[in-house]
Amino acid sequence: MKIIYSFDTQQGKELPGTFYVKMAELSVFSAKQTGLPVELYTDFAGAVFFRNAKFQFDAIHVVNFKQFDYNSAYWNFGKLYTYSLQDAPFLHIDFDVYLHPGFTIPENCDIITEMLRNYTYVQAFKDISIFKVNQIPEKLICSGLLGGYNPAPFKELFDFAKKICKKNIKEEKAMSYLVGVEEFNLSVLADFYDYKVCELDRNYFSHFQGENKQQRFGKIIDQLYSNIIKK
Repeated sequence: MKIIYSFDTQQGKELPGTFYVKMAELSVFSAKQTGLPVELYTDFAGAVFFRNAKFQFDAIHVVNFKQFDYNSAYWNFGKLYTYSLQDAPFLHIDFDVYLHPGFTIPENCDIITEMLRNYTYVQAFKDISIFKVNQIPEKLICSGLLGGYNPAPFKELFDFAKKICKKNIKEEKAMSYLVGVEEFNLSVLADFYDYKVCELDRNYFSHFQGENKQQRFGKIIDQLYSNIIKK
């Protein structure tokens, strides 16, 4: 088992800002405390950035996201590709996730997720569903922390995403398509193949997700940073 991160700079056009770097430092520091290997998958510009910022990854893998000629509006495409590259157990976590002491990863699960959540089914999910199923998943597999011991679902998920992520999407449907191509389709696969899905214990991690992170979580992040990161 290893912990992995991904970052697609869009060929150097999207580099992390100061607050993002602070969150990312906290996240990587917390991941290192698990004793597991912690690795990054990023493009060339990302590798240069994170090396210069002295992030303590055990390995940085330089990958070519743009070889697939995808629509950059699908900002989770880099994650989807990174999942597909894994042939051994892994847990991908976002840079806005902080792992608390005592964090553990369940064993013998095809798919491991931060949580299974309720959701509202929308037409956009049907538009890009990996299978044309009559019965939709009861809950969605969330992707802030996502991985497993079985690489097959992630490879199949990406094979389909390569086709979907070339499409244009209207701004008002963007989030539905982003959720659909990753969380909804993985949930469809899990149901279809009857994969074993395990949830992580939410008492042992914090996910500072959503928009306006600095306004919403700035004080918490600053306090954690000043208490934990030693300069």
